[in-house]
Amino acid sequence: MTEEQEKKRVTLDILGEKYIIRSPSSHKHIFEVERYVNALMKELSDKYPRMSLHKIAVLASLNLASDLLSLRKEKKKKR
Repeated sequence: MTEEQEKKRVTLDILGEKYIIRSPSSHKHIFEVERYVNALMKELSDKYPRMSLHKIAVLASLNLASDLLSLRKEKKKKR
């Protein structure tokens, strides 16, 4: 089986918007990611109710990237 054939098609709901993705990850992992991103974006949209969905998504992406970079730095320090 090729990598493309192994990818599963899943529909996600983020703040009421439907997104169809294809991923080789397990459904459990994909839906865990969906819940995490949805919760983060909901928190931001509640905090900034006049902000557009696009800006909420960018702000969420910046928060996630910051967390990821911090974790990577921590991991390097432990080596």
